Amino acid sequence: MPDKIDSRISRGSAPDSGYGVAIDVGTSSIWARLVRLADGAVAGTSVLPNPQQQHGADIATRLGLAAGNPAARQELNREVIEAINDSLGFLGDEAGIGARDLKEIVAVGNSAMYAFILDLDPAPLCGTPFNIRGAKDYLGPAAALGLAAPEATLFVPRPVFGFVGADALADIFLMNMAASEKPALAVDVGTNCEIALGCEGRIFVASAPAGPAYEDSHMSFGLSATQGAIFKARLDGEKFRFEVVGGGEPRGICGSGLIDIIAEMRRNGWIDGSGRLLREGPVTVAGGERPITVSQHDIRSFQLVKASIHAAISVLQTKLGAGELSRMLITGTFGSYINLDNARLLKMFPDAAGVEVTPDAACQGAVLLLSEENRRRLTDLRASIRHVALPLNKTFQQEFVRLMEL
Repeated sequence: MPDKIDSRISRGSAPDSGYGVAIDVGTSSIWARLVRLADGAVAGTSVLPNPQQQHGADIATRLGLAAGNPAARQELNREVIEAINDSLGFLGDEAGIGARDLKEIVAVGNSAMYAFILDLDPAPLCGTPFNIRGAKDYLGPAAALGLAAPEATLFVPRPVFGFVGADALADIFLMNMAASEKPALAVDVGTNCEIALGCEGRIFVASAPAGPAYEDSHMSFGLSATQGAIFKARLDGEKFRFEVVGGGEPRGICGSGLIDIIAEMRRNGWIDGSGRLLREGPVTVAGGERPITVSQHDIRSFQLVKASIHAAISVLQTKLGAGELSRMLITGTFGSYINLDNARLLKMFPDAAGVEVTPDAACQGAVLLLSEENRRRLTDLRASIRHVALPLNKTFQQEFVRLMEL
């Protein structure tokens, strides 16, 4: 397995003229890459916010809104299609090409985004077993779904199972996980954390809730990694020094910033190993007319999430029989800012010999799926994947309790 990810498509495995676009439709952000099909070269990259955020920062809120409400479902479908078209337009303008130059489009996403792209009833994702029964790959004209690419073929892979979506499948494909001789781990940290662990033709996947405790109403000043979010922080004596996405005044704290803040408080004895705040709270991170703070409740919310993620990984390690990890990929918008030393201090992830951090691994994996040859390989890859349900797993429950410790 190569040390560095290479998401270029193979020469000759795609049409010899025109362009392709690989898209990862995330809950918060939509990543897109424009690819020259003749040689697989990336000709442009776009990152746009998912406009569905106005209906709720997390997947569950949007699913609840759309289930049983045709008008809401139609609106969520319209917004995601328009956002994809915005991405196509931006990439085309930047590269100086027209809509008819687009020949292949691949769109991956979590299970909810799959339903919204194809305008499917998302109600099955709102209750046990949280799975869209009969989900199929979409391969057909992009224009049939409303995309502004009149000559393009669109491929939308179906989810793996439950809340493990095609974005996780793209991560697995990108890492060539099935062919790895040693255990390789992919952790896509977003509103929903998708985890895959595998080697030698065996892959286990699971999902764990993550984003809500970082970035919405569960946090006093939670904010996605957008303009105004504190994404890096350190203690300087009694005060926090921080960096803000886009510069300017801070409006809140995103997941990576929260990790930095809690790690600094733990490192400096402001909280103990149980997560108990040892000084009067809430702790002010940024002053001003509306101080931005971190409370005891925020610390507990973080503990719940990080314990859930690490416990899920432990379950997959047990299933695979993998004591040590040779490689770990951390991805998602969250992953672009994370301080790995601070995450390790807080026991958020297990140790691994090699760690890669990239925000758009799923988009890079989608680039590979612009190739028909690679799409045919998905059949064998899917046959090697096993989904692990966590809620009733005893190992998960035991590890969750153990890993609450900071």
